Amino acid sequence: MTDEPNNENPAINVYSHRQNPLKNKLGIRVPTNEDGHLDPENIKEADKLIAKMCLGCEDNIAQQLEKIADLWTDMQKAENTDIRNEKAQEIFTCTHEIKDIAALCGYTLAAHFAESLRDYISETALNLKNQRIIIQAHIDAMNAVHKGKLKEDGGPIADELKKMVKIAINKYR
Repeated sequence: MTDEPNNENPAINVYSHRQNPLKNKLGIRVPTNEDGHLDPENIKEADKLIAKMCLGCEDNIAQQLEKIADLWTDMQKAENTDIRNEKAQEIFTCTHEIKDIAALCGYTLAAHFAESLRDYISETALNLKNQRIIIQAHIDAMNAVHKGKLKEDGGPIADELKKMVKIAINKYR
């Protein structure tokens, strides 16, 4: 918008700043109340969504474990390094999914083993028999956690599973 120039003042340009919708999507301009906190109603709504998602947590973990088992079988058969690396990346993604959903829904033991496998698979070349034993130990532990419906990261069963995976890692590292 331009003001009409007059004899005394030169023309002045006034620019209106338009909001960038991408910044809103990224959370840069999150609407808050006067105290600078998120609206409590939005928090309640988010909690409801999380609770609804957690109702299907065990099924989601089971699906991811089945997918990991299939990928692991294919990965062990793969002769080509590129195929092996592709399968490893897919296993990484599945274990990351398990870690996130399990941690969010209170399945801390499943999250522990998923995170451990995710980190291990991203840091190794995956071409030695010893590495395969470590990966299999993680998969077996996650399956035992799921089948036993174990949630907590502590307790005698959890400690025994952690100990077994740690023995495999230390022995075959």
